[in-house]
Amino acid sequence: CWQISTTSINQSFSPRFFHVLVSRIADEYPLPASETCLIPDLQPYNRRCTVWSRGISWRSEEGFTTVIEMKEDFRCLLCAVSTYDKNDVNYSKLVLSVINVISVACDEFCP
Repeated sequence: CWQISTTSINQSFSPRFFHVLVSRIADEYPLPASETCLIPDLQPYNRRCTVWSRGISWRSEEGFTTVIEMKEDFRCLLCAVSTYDKNDVNYSKLVLSVINVISVACDEFCP
């Protein structure tokens, strides 16, 4: 589990930052959905993931389950990746890659 928090009690992550982050994550990591989308132009964006008001989760072909969730006060972002084999090289690569996407979004959208 990994987390990033604001440093001041008066700071919080903006909803815009979180929406951009979820969009980037959904575009890059979850696999394309196997079922056909009702709107053909949106088929490339049809992904196998679960998105809710404060988070996104997905399962990879390698068996990794990833959850990214913003806490209720918008001051803490959690990232958890679970697998049976934490020594798997692909596990480490996935965790570092997701953290990098989060860091880039923070650099762009957080003062």
